[in-house]
Amino acid sequence: MICIPVDVIHIMRKLDITNSIGMAVFLTSKSQERLAELEMKKQLGLTPSQWKIILALNITDGLTQKELADKIYVDGSTLVPILDKMEQNGLIERKADPNDRRINRIFLTSKSESTVDSIILIVLQLRKMMYRGVSEEEMNSARKVLDAITKNSDELISAFKTSESTP
Repeated sequence: MICIPVDVIHIMRKLDITNSIGMAVFLTSKSQERLAELEMKKQLGLTPSQWKIILALNITDGLTQKELADKIYVDGSTLVPILDKMEQNGLIERKADPNDRRINRIFLTSKSESTVDSIILIVLQLRKMMYRGVSEEEMNSARKVLDAITKNSDELISAFKTSESTP
């Protein structure tokens, strides 16, 4: 159970999430992700995880399962059945790490490599449609603001972790 002081509850009731930049970024991101998922399924027959795995491995082939899970923001145990299915469908190949046979490295196959250009083309086409009516200057301003917020958040996370590890 979470204990929240009574005076804070009053403040929380007035928290305006409709004007929150964080909420706007979250909703925008989820909306873009849903649109990309629909297009990837429609045009290529790929599930959300499959096309993200293919793109991640296209950037860095031979990742471990843990590295891959971190790259696409899923839990490692969630990834196992997805990788099993992708391997059955000939989209990925698992190979034992030559330095540690307990670790499998995951590689694209020629079948999945042939879809990379199509995935990238779909993403670029969707961006063009989604960003319609937004100027390059507005995009640059948005990136600058979001980069500053990310930098501040990362610094706070780092400070928090440092304070957590010191006795």
